[in-house]
Amino acid sequence: MSRSRLYEFPGRIAELDFSVELPADWIVHELPAEAADFDNPAVLQPLALVTAPHAALVFAFAARPAYGDGTLRDWARYLLEQNGLQPSAIGAHEVAGVPAQVGEATQESDLGPLLVRFAFLEDGGRLVNITLTAPEMLAGAVQQAWFGALESFALAKPHGASPTAAAPGTRREEAEPVAATPPGAGFAAHALADTPATLDPEHPLNASLRDRGVGLVPRLVATDPAARQATVAAGAIEALIDLPFGWHVIDDGKRTLLLDPGGAVQVNLDLIPLRGRDPAGLLDAIEAEARGSYPAPEFMRLEQDGITALGVRNIADGGTAIEQYHLLVPGLTAGFMLRARVTATPERSAAAVNLAELILRSVRRPQASDEPAGDRPAWWRKARALEDEGKLEDAEQAILKAVDHIGAAASLAELYRQRMLRLRDAGDRKGARAAFDKACEWIHFYASQATSGGEGAALSRERDAFLKRLEGEISR
Repeated sequence: MSRSRLYEFPGRIAELDFSVELPADWIVHELPAEAADFDNPAVLQPLALVTAPHAALVFAFAARPAYGDGTLRDWARYLLEQNGLQPSAIGAHEVAGVPAQVGEATQESDLGPLLVRFAFLEDGGRLVNITLTAPEMLAGAVQQAWFGALESFALAKPHGASPTAAAPGTRREEAEPVAATPPGAGFAAHALADTPATLDPEHPLNASLRDRGVGLVPRLVATDPAARQATVAAGAIEALIDLPFGWHVIDDGKRTLLLDPGGAVQVNLDLIPLRGRDPAGLLDAIEAEARGSYPAPEFMRLEQDGITALGVRNIADGGTAIEQYHLLVPGLTAGFMLRARVTATPERSAAAVNLAELILRSVRRPQASDEPAGDRPAWWRKARALEDEGKLEDAEQAILKAVDHIGAAASLAELYRQRMLRLRDAGDRKGARAAFDKACEWIHFYASQATSGGEGAALSRERDAFLKRLEGEISR
């Protein structure tokens, strides 16, 4: 992509003179002098048309009077529909200092599938539309031009957004949910192999990661060769997840990491405590961290069918351009959000995000009928589910009935320890302290069950180590 320069365009209607930075070698086309028929609600008046030298890439600017009712989101949806565009992503943004609806859509053409990036904004009763249309295979090459255009677009005579455009429908957390994965597309579309060989713990890559202390392959619960997908028990997020054949998955107890053999894509799954924040607040914190880590990151927030997401673009890892997407859904454990952090090269990012959405939608709590998750048997998962529901006595009985030796007490101590950590991270200090007391009670009972002096010394060492760890964790 060539360097950019500032283009200035005179207002063709409604004093809509504007300037914008676009690639320096692109061509401005002369538009015919014709009046628009605004009696037709689907008509917009062209303001400018700028194309790449080969004419396959098109920036278009258009406008019309804002509608008498509805919100900016409503207007964007209507105009997209009237032009045969189905958005794959849409969310609230800001362009030229006013609220905007920004997103992407696909469209069939004689050139094959086109990716249409779009933005709608309202200023003083003037509804402005900006689009960049490109063949899908070239869309990644011009994404920085798109971000630059949105950042630099300015009206010579701004009037400011009307109250309608700032209505609740355009707020970031209420952006229009859309499905980013085409209907019917499943894990098979992302599979890189016809067998689950990459989930073998002794696979050379998995063995290397294990030996370096990176983590272990989660236990394989089930496979579906026809769908080219597998189910694994992800201990770090305490859930079962589905994933496509041909990908590696590693769990270190804090995160579950999915990666392709070529290293171009990683999907990192972890649990983030809310601590009184909502999903938008979590994304604020992630965005602030990214601003401090990269020189000039670009951000976009989206809502996609219940998934709250933040995109971070124009960043690099060493000399390699990458993009990151943080997708949030409620965790299975109260007080936590489950995050899928996608890191991918720009040309792989769209497919990687679609895969992350599929994984998030597959997340489910293990049932008693499932095979053991990680190193945890069904009775443990049943007890954890009961504890999560607040049925503490039932959780204790589930362990005591299943384990007929002194290990039951140690398991109960660990159950309450994990409860303590979850409540602590969720900001419930009183509940965490109560769980701490129960964990202490059970670990002391465990050590008291020794039947010989040697066993007593060994169990006492285990008890003391557990208590030291517990006291350190409750004080954080």
